[in-house]
Amino acid sequence: MKRLALLLLLAACAGKPVASAAPPPAIWQKDVREADRKRLAGLWSAWTRSLAQVAAEGRTADVQALGPVADAEAARPAPPPAPGAYRCRDIRIGRREGMADNLPTLAVATFQPCTIRLDAGRLWLEQGPGMQRVAGPLYPDGDRQVFLGSMALAGEMAVMRYGADPDRNQAGVLRAIGDRHWRLELPWPNWQANLHLIEIVPA
Repeated sequence: MKRLALLLLLAACAGKPVASAAPPPAIWQKDVREADRKRLAGLWSAWTRSLAQVAAEGRTADVQALGPVADAEAARPAPPPAPGAYRCRDIRIGRREGMADNLPTLAVATFQPCTIRLDAGRLWLEQGPGMQRVAGPLYPDGDRQVFLGSMALAGEMAVMRYGADPDRNQAGVLRAIGDRHWRLELPWPNWQANLHLIEIVPA
């Protein structure tokens, strides 16, 4: 009788779908390259050196006029941007060592279209066409999102996946700086500036 009851129980369970476990969240520490880990660890020094260079040229007021996007301490806890259409603008602060002295220590571009979408269950940020545009996934990390992406140059249709070319790798942190207002902080980029900021607002 016990054997018959067991068989009946197994038969009843066989017809029921088994709930599949949700995939574990991606952890950026598993994907980041060592050089980019060091860049992320030096985020605060990128801020302080860049702002010091701007101050030395007497352009502190220009930085302050940008509002919270150029305020190192403006970040606050808030949800990341939802998938949708946005506007982004590039702000580059500081001058990398070895670069020509005539390069500006503060360069502010105009707002351009950008998008945030879901890719394999993770947020994906991508700038619209331009001379240089970045794209890549965002990894949840407490009150912030860690960005590990790549850069495409003018005329290139697609953006390489992170890690395909170390010179194109982009590593940074996305944080909220106001109501529906975010910035992506990319410390020590491979070209020109010490700090590359991408300001993000709704379209």
